[in-house]
Amino acid sequence: MTDVASSTQYLKLSVFPTSPYYARVHVRRVLESWHRDDLIETAQLLVSELVSNAITAHAACPEAAKAIPHADPDQIWMDVYRMGETVVFRVWDASPLTPVVRDPHPDDENGRGLHLVELLATDWGYYRPTPGGKIVWCTLALPPPEEREGTIQPHR
Repeated sequence: MTDVASSTQYLKLSVFPTSPYYARVHVRRVLESWHRDDLIETAQLLVSELVSNAITAHAACPEAAKAIPHADPDQIWMDVYRMGETVVFRVWDASPLTPVVRDPHPDDENGRGLHLVELLATDWGYYRPTPGGKIVWCTLALPPPEEREGTIQPHR
């Protein structure tokens, strides 16, 4: 996982409540172009959680974005790429704060996003790129064709 956006599957997002929707649309289009419709629902949920967390973190540290060269104080970014048998989703925000898996009370309205990421992703983590901020990433393993839903199996 490098410090820079890695592909044309890169998307800048405004720090708005509607941005998770645009991230989901973007991921759907990317996965459809790769003929990986089997991953769309899970990928959309993962990206939605990562983008929502990034928006919250970014908005909480407005001065951090101003201190990072080439960072827009009103934007985060995400990208999607394949690495071997894995799809990688990365989301950058300007906040230096470490993402934390919380233990929310049953009545809490927030705090479950990273639990979902832990449950659904093959792996996840974060790192701090050289320019500043942080990148939270997660991966989904690409199941072999014989394990993909709806695939016709040859008779043996």
